[in-house]
Amino acid sequence: MKKLLLASTAALVATAGVAAADVTLSGDGWMGVTYDGSDFDFKSRARVTFTLSGETDTGLAFGGSFRADNADDASSGEGGSVFISGAFGKLSMGDVDNALQATRFNTPHLGVLEETGGSRGDTLGHDAIAALYEYSMDDFTVALSAGQPGSDQYSIGARWSADGFGVALGWEDDGSDRHWMLSGQASIDMVTAVAYYGRSGGNDQYGLSLAGSFDDVTVTGRYKRDFDGDNHFGIGAVYDLGGGARLGGEVNKVEGESATAHIGLAFSF
Repeated sequence: MKKLLLASTAALVATAGVAAADVTLSGDGWMGVTYDGSDFDFKSRARVTFTLSGETDTGLAFGGSFRADNADDASSGEGGSVFISGAFGKLSMGDVDNALQATRFNTPHLGVLEETGGSRGDTLGHDAIAALYEYSMDDFTVALSAGQPGSDQYSIGARWSADGFGVALGWEDDGSDRHWMLSGQASIDMVTAVAYYGRSGGNDQYGLSLAGSFDDVTVTGRYKRDFDGDNHFGIGAVYDLGGGARLGGEVNKVEGESATAHIGLAFSF
């Protein structure tokens, strides 16, 4: 017993100066009823996310994250991501956003069922595995990204944001198409507006969303015109039940097609 206690004490002393690393679990899920324009269906999903974090003796932060359902892809770099960050910025690799996606202002998700979230601005993105570098100074952020060497996938983005207002400009090339996008955001009191304009191959896309929050209720309306010239309309409302639970629904309509809708519950763990 005495030898065991001495060995345990020695081990604790030896590791006392080592920065701690953490692995945490979180999760999300949702359930509800959807209408695709002709039929009603039950929809549900549950997911678990692993988040890893640590710090070197010199103060560099490092970590990664992946979902349980893409653990196999994460082991080969095609799912999840890993990063290291410090005064030099942040470098991430894996299934990461490209620079345009990382800096743009997104129109918000409608409702609570993510697979039926309507349409947002189209981007080209990168194939996994890719690398993303980000550097922030005060209210300004720049980002650079690249797909695998030889893939001819590149992107650059920049964003300024302060006091509820912001603007972002990004460019991307996926090896066959090029796209640039300008986006902006403005928040005044309880209302937030997001707008974007993009151009690729001589075609335009643009969109606008308005979201108003009133106590525990958020109502969002959204319009988009895509590269094909189709008009998309959507409206949704979400009620925060507290404790990580939300109740919400949405209705979406694409010009020339039947309206779709859903209502359901979403959970964060």
